[in-house]
Amino acid sequence: MSNVSSGEYDAFLNGNRIHYSIRGSGPPLIAHSGGPGMDARLWDNLAGIDAFATVIIIHPRGSGLSDAPADGAYALADYVDDIEALRCHLNLEKPTLLGWSHGAAVAQQYARMHPGSLSRLILHSAFTRVVDAFTDPEGALVSYKEQPWYEESIAALKRWWSGDCQTDEEMTEVCRRAIKFYFFSLDTKAMQYLQRINHLTLRLAPLAAFWMNEAPNLDIRSGLQDIRVPSLVLVGQHDFITPVAMSREIVRGIPDCELEIFEESGHFAHVEEPERFYQVIKQFVLDEKNEQSRFETNSQFIEVHGNG
Repeated sequence: MSNVSSGEYDAFLNGNRIHYSIRGSGPPLIAHSGGPGMDARLWDNLAGIDAFATVIIIHPRGSGLSDAPADGAYALADYVDDIEALRCHLNLEKPTLLGWSHGAAVAQQYARMHPGSLSRLILHSAFTRVVDAFTDPEGALVSYKEQPWYEESIAALKRWWSGDCQTDEEMTEVCRRAIKFYFFSLDTKAMQYLQRINHLTLRLAPLAAFWMNEAPNLDIRSGLQDIRVPSLVLVGQHDFITPVAMSREIVRGIPDCELEIFEESGHFAHVEEPERFYQVIKQFVLDEKNEQSRFETNSQFIEVHGNG
């Protein structure tokens, strides 16, 4: 690894100005956020994992502090190319790659396309295809129906997913009302987090491109067997958008993989159960578990449940 120092940086990768931040020290870990169109600062402090790793947070093209591509290229393969370009730019030999939500789909594709470029893969709130929640949100969110904010938030969620928003600002406001569903509990940690990210703007173009060009036919399950790097899948027990069943499916497909279920989390385990999130990733990145006991092959996998 080249001499990387903590700070905020820009690099021209694949013809676009891409912003990235570096924090901490230790083995290199590239973090790719969700969305698409979400600001990478949604990672917040990433549960403090920069205490044991050099965390490189990429702002995906057209999102956060990165420029939008002039050609409107927002396919999974384009995000993959940006990760590889950043890895080469920083001279990172075999970093860990952590992808969250849409970023986990990008990470899966990266691991397939660049099998010799990673030491480990972490998929946080991952998916391989669009789930039923998108077509029947009321059915997926029936447990929230008694919440006083349900009606306003379900209307916002439908609008967010319908592609009805016309501007970044409009989509950002709709998302702020809908995102409550993504948490298991709107406790103090969740509310403080929402206050901290309140100023961040979502970008419409990457999300619109995803819904129009990739979501209708997206299914990357058949490529899971080609991921040949030790992998860890993290999922919240109450995540309606990337449910536990899908994470189990991913783990069964990757030959060398472990599943960690966060019992008191939705889509934001790094916010809802930060202490456990920290410990699970620390053990995995620093290889603190016995290698043979952690991983099994083929259709066998280790599944761990735990509270924060």
